[in-house]
Amino acid sequence: MNNDMDNVKIRNFSAEIRKKNEETRTVTFIASDESRDSAHTILLQDGWDLSRFEKNPIIGYNHQIYGSWKPEDVDFVIGKGKAYVEDKQLLVDITFEPASINELAEKVYQKVLFGSINSVSVGFIPIRGHWSDKEGEGPREKNETYFYDQMQLLEISVVNIPANGNANKKGEGEVEDELKELRALVPETKKTTEEVDEVSNANRVKLLKAAASAALMLNQ
Repeated sequence: MNNDMDNVKIRNFSAEIRKKNEETRTVTFIASDESRDSAHTILLQDGWDLSRFEKNPIIGYNHQIYGSWKPEDVDFVIGKGKAYVEDKQLLVDITFEPASINELAEKVYQKVLFGSINSVSVGFIPIRGHWSDKEGEGPREKNETYFYDQMQLLEISVVNIPANGNANKKGEGEVEDELKELRALVPETKKTTEEVDEVSNANRVKLLKAAASAALMLNQ
């Protein structure tokens, strides 16, 4: 049986903070939009499935929330969130845990208020996608662009260093590895959503392992 954690995709965003409520310790971030990121992909915002996140609305720090935990790792869960799509943007209201139960959450929260940390990152499982049909944007073309049509949100993390097109770029090697996996999803001569829908779950696991490994390396 496949482990969901093998399927996790990470996309970071140099977020705009919409509003702050210091009384409730809640900060609203833009967590994602439809800009083309440094991995040459675009997340279509109407495709978010938020049901799984709503059942367990974890807010992490630097994605240190997957896999086997050591007892001290529990504080990497720094709060809870409410996610929703508005005007083609994924927004999240993050309520940080109080200092009395989590000193790390308090430190991150104060840095957000100060302005030295302002980025968030989504962890999600791709459900369906397709290559762009515009000239020059297909697989192996100059401006190749892949659209994620449907995504299941797992968690959102506050992060130090964002890595999408609106922020710092991913390493060239990471981008090329991801593009190779995406190119393998469709025949070279065709780029339709229907073809992508026929990809087996086993192939999606292969596609996403590189992204999960890269995220773990960033956080070590």
